[in-house]
Amino acid sequence: MTLDAEDIEPIARRVVELLADTESHGIRLVDAAELARRLSVERDWVYAHARELGAIRLGGRQGRLRFDLVEVRRRLTVNAPESHEPDRRAARGGTRSVTADAVELLPYEQS
Repeated sequence: MTLDAEDIEPIARRVVELLADTESHGIRLVDAAELARRLSVERDWVYAHARELGAIRLGGRQGRLRFDLVEVRRRLTVNAPESHEPDRRAARGGTRSVTADAVELLPYEQS
């Protein structure tokens, strides 16, 4: 799946919109299903991009993934690289320890 500039901008705007309300209530960590709902994407897409979105694994290697909404917003607003392959193991449901290293995300090709 490749996203272009027309895809990225509405996603980023929607994240900011949704986070504005959530942050005022002190809620920051959400699961993949909730993040997918907020971004209007499939849950599989969230898992495939877990590393780029700054996923946090709770409970060790087999722990559940959670996403910090503030960190997701920050990562969605950075410039996207020219090319990127999503984490295929995450898309297949494989386990992976995820760190919060800064990574650019949401690649797109300009026409």
